[in-house]
Order: sequence, then C-alpha cells, then structure tokens
Amino acid sequence: MKRVLALAAGFAGLLAAAPAFPCGAPFGTGIQVSPQQDIIVVWKDNVETYVFQPTFCGTASNFGLILPVPSMLTQNPALSDEQAFTTAIALSEPKKVEVSSSSGIGCGSGSSAGGNQKGAADNGTSVVASGRVGFLDWVQLKAETEASFTDWLTANGYPYSTTASNVFSYYVQQGWYFLAFKISQGVAPDGGTLCNALGPIALSFSSSTPVVPSRMASAGATIASSNGNQFAWRIFGITHGDVQLGFSDTANGNQVLGYSGAIKASDVSFLAGLAEAGDRLTRLTLTFYYGSTDSDVGLTLATPVDYRAIEYVPSTSDSFCSMAKTTTSGNHFLLALFGLILAGLVYWRRWR
Repeated sequence: MKRVLALAAGFAGLLAAAPAFPCGAPFGTGIQVSPQQDIIVVWKDNVETYVFQPTFCGTASNFGLILPVPSMLTQNPALSDEQAFTTAIALSEPKKVEVSSSSGIGCGSGSSAGGNQKGAADNGTSVVASGRVGFLDWVQLKAETEASFTDWLTANGYPYSTTASNVFSYYVQQGWYFLAFKISQGVAPDGGTLCNALGPIALSFSSSTPVVPSRMASAGATIASSNGNQFAWRIFGITHGDVQLGFSDTANGNQVLGYSGAIKASDVSFLAGLAEAGDRLTRLTLTFYYGSTDSDVGLTLATPVDYRAIEYVPSTSDSFCSMAKTTTSGNHFLLALFGLILAGLVYWRRWR
C-alpha cells in the first residue's frame, strides 16, 4: 500500500498508542506531536480562509490527517507565510504588569488575567477536487454516508479506529466535506523520519459563520501525554473592522478572549495578504481534552471593543522583597535583644 501522510485541522481516530495531532485527524503509529496549535481564521463576506501550521515528528510512511470543511473550496490549499503568525502573536501579546507583595501577589509569584478553530470513488464517496501544496498531495471528498467514507479511507490507506466513526458521522450528517492530505511520492521514498512544521497552509471555503472543526480533534482513543491529554489552541481572528471574532459561549472558562484591536496599515504587509488596514484582529484561546464529545467550538461575530489581557509578572527589582526580608530580619533581632535585656533585669533584681 502506498505511503501516506494526511494533514489537517481537527482530529478523529488514531491507531492504538498514536499520540493526538492538535489540528487534524491523525492516522498512524509512532507520531510525536505538540498539543499546542495556532490557527488564523479570516472571515469576510461569508468566506473563511483557514490557515494552520501543524507540527509533527514521525516516519513519513506511517501517518495521515483529515480536515472537515463545511463546503467546496473557493481557494485551493496553498503555502502561506510563517510571518503572519509571528505578527499576529506579537500584536496581541498581553500587557505585562510588574507586581510585588504590596499588590497582593507576593514576591517571586505571578498570575495572569484574560477576558471571558475529479473523479469518483465507490460506495457513495466522491473526489471533488485534488492538487498539491508543498510536498503534500490533497483531495477533497464528499461522502454520502459514514460507511462510504470509512470504506474510502480503508481503500486508500488511511487506518482509523472505531472511535473515529462517530465523529465522521457527525460531519457527514451536517453535509460537510473532508480534505485529505498525504505525502507526495518521492519526497521520502525510504519512509524516513520527518520532524518539522507542515505549512503554514491556507485554504478558503464558503461559510455563513466562522468555523473551527474542533470536534474532529477531540475524538479517538485515549492517548498518553505529559500534559494530561489537554490541548491548547490559539485562534487569531481577522474580520472587517465593524465586527470581531469571539466565542458564543462566554461563560465557558476554557474559552478566553485575550485581545481585540484594529490592524494598522504598517502591519498589513506582515500578515501574508490576509488583512487590510482597519481590519480587526482578535486572539482567542481554547483548551479542551482529548476524548471530549463536545460539538465544534462555537464562534460568533460581535461588536468590536478594544481589549488586551493583562499578565502579571514579578517585579524585575528585588528592592521591595529585599526590604521586606530586611525588615522582618530586623524585627526578629529586636525581639531577641529585648528578651535578653528583660532576662538581665530579672537576674539583676534577684542578685540584689
């Protein structure tokens, strides 16, 4: 069977013992991936451009990935610029505030505060588009049933666990499409080990609301990881200036707004053609656990309000803490001295 690498944003099932991929449905064994993922979601005029940069380590012949999208692509997958992510991160960094024990934080401690992602196949699955981006081949599929989709995966070398079937069914019932990426033949003919970021990759599709297929990433068998199977995604939203991207469930503590602000003309050239002057940039953080059965993260469009989270950091000066320690030590000395004087007076009185 041909070697395959599938790549995307939202997972489903893995083979037993395969670690989870933070932005897609990974398939294969012996893959090491990071639970952190950055995603840029550009939503304008009912078209979403989805930019992601999954990072993995594994043998090129042993893994795969699937991405569900709600409609046919309006822009085929293409390589984007890493600078778009570094710029979005820099623009939305929290405000750093130095604190000391007088602020109720304490010397040497810290905390943070924030606000409240053509041809046909047998059995009812059709290949509606295909192409190549970087060293990856991709196809877009339309499945009429969950069974026809899993049959296609089996026929084309994408192993999956039975746990993933319910998630596949979830997207099939919504009428969504699936994107499957695999490594192009000849890139790693010996099945060598790769360890790098795949992308960034940008693609566009029609959508009446912004979407991040997080349900795909929350399914599958239990994985072993040092972080307790918890994933943290940063979603950077870019919209027209009259709205901002946000979470629809503002009461969910796992969904946090970290930044919202207008994009300046001087920053546009660093965002890989994804933004114009006056557009609004938002920074959202989503955390969830592998194995969750929650639906896709709920995103909405809200009235724009400038906001930047505050991150409290220990003071760079030790003067206050040093003074506090000195004062405490001085008090202890005075108490000890007073005790000696009192004892001396008592002894002197008895001697007389």
